[in-house]
Amino acid sequence: TQGASIMVDLSGNFTGYMTDMTRVFSVGEIGELAKKAHKCSQRINHELAEMGKPGTPAKALFERALAIATEEGLDLYFMGHRQHAGFVGHGVGIEVNELPVIAPRSKDILEENNVIALEPKFVIPQVGAVGIENTYVVTPEGMKSITNAPEEIISLD
Repeated sequence: TQGASIMVDLSGNFTGYMTDMTRVFSVGEIGELAKKAHKCSQRINHELAEMGKPGTPAKALFERALAIATEEGLDLYFMGHRQHAGFVGHGVGIEVNELPVIAPRSKDILEENNVIALEPKFVIPQVGAVGIENTYVVTPEGMKSITNAPEEIISLD
């Protein structure tokens, strides 16, 4: 039988400031497509983190994320299956959803010390959602992750 993914999306609060993280668990064998999509989410996070320097247009990050998903043949499942979310990340601060918004029509420009959650996710029919969400701080060298948790799918079997 086909396995299932369990996506856990949670936020933390430290001295009034929020973080946002998603990790995936599995029950049974979820199949190669879901595993490939999860690895693609990791790749998108890591490549966008390298790109995410002060002065980078938020929409450029979205465009790169979509290009990677398309290059890997996963665009049909990117940010949803029947309905697709219109963003791949968002600022985090006092609220869990703030500017900048990492979306195709965003006019936002990354600034040093922005805190951004990147959440490139995929929805695989008959399996569920896969992908990670990490919280990053924008630095001149790129975005540095402040999410300290394994990124692999964790089997509950």
